[in-house]
Amino acid sequence: MLYTELGRTGEKVSVVWLGTWQFGSGSWGFGKGYGEKECLEAVYASVEAGVNVIDTAEVYGGGVSEKIVGKAVKELGDRVLIATKVAPHHLTYNGVIEACERSLNRLGVKTIDLYQIHFPNPLIPITQTMRAMEHLVKTGKIRYIGVSNFSLGQLIKARQALRSEDIVSNQVRYNLLQRQPEEHLLPYCIREKINILAYSPLAQGLLTGKYTSTNPPRDIIRRINPLYTRRYLKRIEPLLTELRNLAEKYGASVGQIALAWVFAHEGCVAIAGSKNREQALNNAAAGNIQLTRDEMEKLTALSMQTQPGAMEIIQTIPRILGF
Repeated sequence: MLYTELGRTGEKVSVVWLGTWQFGSGSWGFGKGYGEKECLEAVYASVEAGVNVIDTAEVYGGGVSEKIVGKAVKELGDRVLIATKVAPHHLTYNGVIEACERSLNRLGVKTIDLYQIHFPNPLIPITQTMRAMEHLVKTGKIRYIGVSNFSLGQLIKARQALRSEDIVSNQVRYNLLQRQPEEHLLPYCIREKINILAYSPLAQGLLTGKYTSTNPPRDIIRRINPLYTRRYLKRIEPLLTELRNLAEKYGASVGQIALAWVFAHEGCVAIAGSKNREQALNNAAAGNIQLTRDEMEKLTALSMQTQPGAMEIIQTIPRILGF
């Protein structure tokens, strides 16, 4: 497993983290195709393979995700770091403090390693939120401050609102098919030593090669995603072909190559979700792959031809409405 530094903290973190949105979430099939047992096995397998950060949030599964992670951490101890998030409707000063206490209780720990603002809330002054975050650091409730889904402007304002601490990470959607962070956010974060924590690095499974124009997904989360129209699935076939070629070269899976593309960018970490031990081991194994510059450039060039347009978005509207 490759490791990188978390911000300027000196803390070494794996380039692949375990994402747990699917823990406790019925939308992902929790309670049907998999359950708590499989989720715990996914955590243990990830750690065995070198992953040392588990990412969760208070809203995942209505708190169930944090509880499952807490059960795993009770067995794993200091072998892993915990990253969780406070919801945007809890960003008042007291709201942040109280939300953190609830997360600590669900996780069964005294300190959260990385506490992140899940989404910005323009109705609540960022100065108020950051004052609460710094209070949590000073009182030992959290170690590091992070944000999620913040634009460059929002990130800069959030940093300016801090007095004694700094932001170590920004968790955003980033993968071969969705590369918006590269325009402004990524260059700034590289310069300022702020990690980009890439969620959905496999585009909700699209970059695993499992789904095609003749084999589209059936679960609701993916069916309303504009990347999963038959038209778009057809468009990305050249990129998937190159991913398969590289997978064969490295003795890896298509998804592992897609993950390796993400963390090959300076300061980037890939947060990959897993529902069971097999998926966890597969994702973690990507952390051993180092793509060459030529391979990165070819994948990047092919991905430029795949950016989703208005037609893909329009085609998802009937699915969102349940037609």
